[in-house]
Amino acid sequence: MNVIEFIDIPKSLKRGCVLRFIPRNPDPKYYAQRIDRNLGVITGEEQEILRNSVVGIAGTGGMGGLIAAQLTRVGIGEIRIADSETFDVSNINRQFGALRTNIGKSKALETARMIRAITDDVTLEVYPQGITEESVKTFVSGCDVICDEIEFLAIDARILLHQQARTHNVSLLNCNSVWFGSYLFLYTPQSMTMEEAIGLSYEKAKELRYKAMTGDIEAAALIIKRMTRAVAPGLPEYRPHATETDHQAFSRRLYEEGRVPILGTNPLFAAGFLADRLVLYLLRKSGTPREIRLLPEMPGYLYMDAACVEGKFSTKGWFDDVC
Repeated sequence: MNVIEFIDIPKSLKRGCVLRFIPRNPDPKYYAQRIDRNLGVITGEEQEILRNSVVGIAGTGGMGGLIAAQLTRVGIGEIRIADSETFDVSNINRQFGALRTNIGKSKALETARMIRAITDDVTLEVYPQGITEESVKTFVSGCDVICDEIEFLAIDARILLHQQARTHNVSLLNCNSVWFGSYLFLYTPQSMTMEEAIGLSYEKAKELRYKAMTGDIEAAALIIKRMTRAVAPGLPEYRPHATETDHQAFSRRLYEEGRVPILGTNPLFAAGFLADRLVLYLLRKSGTPREIRLLPEMPGYLYMDAACVEGKFSTKGWFDDVC
């Protein structure tokens, strides 16, 4: 796909190409100063691993935009962001790039603009067309790891991304915001696939997504059912005796409105969880010994809950129960 290189981010651009923004300030002394507080938690050699890493972030909504900003601050050298949507007013409660002044503008481009305001020594590659059959190969190729934060209902783009990642031997982290908790999954070329998790081929997912977008209520309901199955080993219930329980509220908003309910505070919690685990994943072969639990491959998962102050580590077993 056509890649156009810039130094500064223009006010507006057509979406038919990939936009690559090279560092305006490549001074190694500046980089060393801005990441200085990382050292001691990680080593200088590990910081170099991060500086030479390429991370793809598919989806710049509640989780994706935040993780892009966090990885910029930690010193990742190149970040690729893809999102075909534009900001609306409802995004302001949780999305990093959403401001009252950029409603209706490209999520990918506006997120890149805000990242560039944080620091201008990182390479940014922007895909305002999102993950498509034309863009996906360019997006995946060269990535060390990818964050799958694609919009909940876009199952065709999600499967397309995972297929191409396997082709290029790239692993993906899929993390979500569920009430006051977060599930984190690791997909590798050897693990359970996203197609298996959703239970659809790319062709079937593409057909189903088209039907849902053209008003087919049954198709939309099936997408919701399959995606919930794929990303939620268990839905928490904090209000079991309320007039409307958490599960009832979730189902009502999702099935009747097509909207996933998200409290604006929790993506911050979940994105921090994802960012920490992503850094540890990139440093897994650094040679620095750490006594930590490695991420289990899908269908294993990690779960953290801020309300119940608990975590779960699972290597198998849950998926068969919900299939």
